[in-house]
Amino acid sequence: MNKLIKKTVCKILDENEQAREDDNYLILKVVQELEPELAGTTFANVMFNLKYRKISLEGITRARRRWAETHKDLLNSNVENARRKEEEDYFAEYSSKF
Repeated sequence: MNKLIKKTVCKILDENEQAREDDNYLILKVVQELEPELAGTTFANVMFNLKYRKISLEGITRARRRWAETHKDLLNSNVENARRKEEEDYFAEYSSKF
């Protein structure tokens, strides 16, 4: 994982409660911070250029999960419960196909 991404994600999560609750908002804030010239362009342009800028959406969400493991006191329990249920449902659906 890009160390700059991890550092940026942790900084945003420490400062911004909305970013803790919404991965899309967190991704937006990370892109705005790391690549401000991309943030004002179209969604397609952002998505096409992220790989060239070495920014991974999976890396951002992975950094959020790692941050969440050590900052449980700052998390909204309702959001985390919903996220966990969604993840369990996904795995149950995925495993039922095999």
